[in-house]
Amino acid sequence: MHDLADRDPPDLQGGAVMDESPLTSLTASSDPLTPPVPLTPLTPAALEILLLEWWPVSEDEYAAAYRYQEFLYCMKELTKTFEERHKELIAEIRSVGLTSAEFLLEIPTDDVVNTDLLQDELPDVYDELVFIRPSDAKRFIGLKSLYAISVETAGRDRVAKVERVNLQDLKKVLPANEAARYVKKEPHESLAKVVRVTE
Repeated sequence: MHDLADRDPPDLQGGAVMDESPLTSLTASSDPLTPPVPLTPLTPAALEILLLEWWPVSEDEYAAAYRYQEFLYCMKELTKTFEERHKELIAEIRSVGLTSAEFLLEIPTDDVVNTDLLQDELPDVYDELVFIRPSDAKRFIGLKSLYAISVETAGRDRVAKVERVNLQDLKKVLPANEAARYVKKEPHESLAKVVRVTE
């Protein structure tokens, strides 16, 4: 496990970190309520070190897995918050036309086909290459029609290997107690988690 597992949280009295840490380069604030400002560049590794100093990971595998679940939950929620704040700030910069001597607003671009020009100048090439996304096909003709086209095109034997029945659709056509007979529990390996015995 991580070598910071058994360390106590750093002493921030006086606005400076007192233990031996890669993040000890901090500028102290004259305001005791203002946290010290790290001089270390903000990186995932730096945040991990700081996080593990305050919330150490146990040597016990179960407890460690539980701790990482807590980290993941917090990061997921913080990601939502930070993305929303970032989106609001970018929108404000663009709408007001704010400028900065230190920063520039950069909008990345992707290379995409100019379909209007291609269709106009090279219609044969356009007709050969044009397609629609599966999500659009589903919206236009529905899953049942897509299924029928797949069976007609690829054959039932191939399609049968990936056939599915939506649980909500089953519940719409059968009474709840009858539908339950045709429902089974299937492990969701990617969602495996550790829970406390008392939970």
